[in-house]
Amino acid sequence: KISENTIEEYKLQFGKYPRSIAIILWGLETSRTQGETVGQILNYLGVRVASRKNVFQPQYEIIPYEELKRPRIDVVVNMCGFFRDMFPNLIDDLNRIFKMVADLEEPEEVNFFKADTKRIFQKLLQEGYSRDEAEELSTARLFGPAESKYGTGISKLIETKNWTDEKQIGQKYIESLKYVYSKNCRGKSAPELFNIHLQAVDIVSQIRSSHEYEVTDLDHYYEYFGGLSKSVEMVKGKKAVVYITDTTGEMLETETVDKSIDRGVRTRLLNPKWIDGMLEHKYHGVQKISKRFENILGLAATTNKVGNWIFGSLLHTYVSDEDMKKRMKENNRWAYLSMIETLLESSKRGYWKAE
Repeated sequence: KISENTIEEYKLQFGKYPRSIAIILWGLETSRTQGETVGQILNYLGVRVASRKNVFQPQYEIIPYEELKRPRIDVVVNMCGFFRDMFPNLIDDLNRIFKMVADLEEPEEVNFFKADTKRIFQKLLQEGYSRDEAEELSTARLFGPAESKYGTGISKLIETKNWTDEKQIGQKYIESLKYVYSKNCRGKSAPELFNIHLQAVDIVSQIRSSHEYEVTDLDHYYEYFGGLSKSVEMVKGKKAVVYITDTTGEMLETETVDKSIDRGVRTRLLNPKWIDGMLEHKYHGVQKISKRFENILGLAATTNKVGNWIFGSLLHTYVSDEDMKKRMKENNRWAYLSMIETLLESSKRGYWKAE
């Protein structure tokens, strides 16, 4: 359902099927949702679980094109370090599935994965890879941090303000996630291969599976889907569409990233009840609010989808209001100063045109 939602949203907007979709795959989320994102990947490819007799070795089968009734969409999967460590079995399963889809006897116009695999195979041969290496890497679609490494490093860039150009953010993402995980390669540095896939991406997809966190609440959101979208823009020369699918309710809802950001701001940072609840925690509460200001800047830098009204509303709520200013300073003067610094930096970097 997640996959069909994203495909339909894209078709409504652009009038065609997406060719390649980049997916964020997290370990704890996979555990909590019992594999929602893995199921999303399978459905893009037109594959389903055939048997669960052995929970550790499920069997997979190809959904016939006549039943699927749409092309098989190519994918590039960006996994975090926790997924790599928690689910080595799923890494093996996905690589087996990628090979199955690439080997199907189908026309390339209904199997984008197969068409892209053939194109990548030829490109790798031209770059000097052996035939065996090119064959394996051409079907590889799983990228993540190097062995024993975690995260993208982007949140540290935003936190320390140690960047001058958005391209540095995209480059940092590629440097951190350029390691391929295939049948025989576990964490092999493959920046050229990663770039080939990034050049083809039409959609960046992420699920939100918990009521506890909006995309504005955690830096992991902007460092992963934001960093990925910025790297696609850098390599491809144009932005990919970013869709967030909310799986917390009975009905799945897929929306553009700007809508997700807007909801996160309205229900948290601009919500008087939420603010009062945070300020009950005194020193720590203002720290948490300050961190969310930083997340807003991170989302602005990585997606360019934070509306000007958001920064203006933050100013009005937390700075212009004298009573609020007094409460914040009494609770944690230093975190409050950091919030004001973040607003100033947002203006200086051009994300907020202050009136």
